[in-house]
Amino acid sequence: MHRTDFVQVTLVDPRGRVLMQERDEHAPVWPEMWCFPGGGLEGDESPVAGAVRELAEETGVVVTPEDLADLGLFELVTDDRGTFHFHAFVARTTLNDRDVECHEGRQMLFVDADHLLDADLVRSTAIVAPHLRTWIEQHPFVPSDRRFAGIVLVDRGGRILLQERDEHPRIDPEKWGLAGGHVDPGEDFETAAYRELEEETGVVLAPGTLELLGEFVVDHREAYGTWDVMQVFIAATDLTDADIDCREGRQIVFVDPDVARHLDLSAAAVDIVPTLLDSDDYSRLIDHQEQP
Repeated sequence: MHRTDFVQVTLVDPRGRVLMQERDEHAPVWPEMWCFPGGGLEGDESPVAGAVRELAEETGVVVTPEDLADLGLFELVTDDRGTFHFHAFVARTTLNDRDVECHEGRQMLFVDADHLLDADLVRSTAIVAPHLRTWIEQHPFVPSDRRFAGIVLVDRGGRILLQERDEHPRIDPEKWGLAGGHVDPGEDFETAAYRELEEETGVVLAPGTLELLGEFVVDHREAYGTWDVMQVFIAATDLTDADIDCREGRQIVFVDPDVARHLDLSAAAVDIVPTLLDSDDYSRLIDHQEQP
């Protein structure tokens, strides 16, 4: 049986993002690349004990051995330093970037697992990445039973309809977010989207107008202590600000995409707005409206 030379450990948040370290120029090997937290074992330390220790030392996050799943023992062959064997560990977490300290490297942050293979990864992390993605798929996060529907209309200029919330809502007061709200018991997401849009803006859309952008896990811990599911629906529109009846919040207006990216966005919108603006669906809605 091979001895373990070092360990890697990462955390996976409710959105499927994984905790990674950007190494700085002082790292003895693989400087200025991305990796999972980890390091060598001390004395007769077990791999899982080493993973717990390394995570605490590098990030300030304390877990127990029982929290960690062992992804397996991996082999790293190098041209100049020989062959190494290492264990990789993973655990689910509800922490976010604000909860993680950076005690080593340039920064520690949660990174979209879909972008792992595009990052400049150290070789050992690149070996583990496909196995980590499989584990994430096999161990989905289970959100609360609370459900939300969000709606974004896109006008001919590519501006997107957003709501400036006032000081009264329980979720993200004084921030910018999407039109939408709770899905009622027994109601489906799409039906709720049409209802919420009419209730908040007075806009009545014909059935079939809205299309699903995607399903998101949103951070509502400050309001409810939970992570909840939101489905977001989009549609092209010829409407203008004058057609919108703001029935909730401070204002509901069409916002230029460059401006929208830099607003003080709600916990949900901070993920959803850039996802929409960078999507093929957004480009298609604009292109479709520009066609004669």
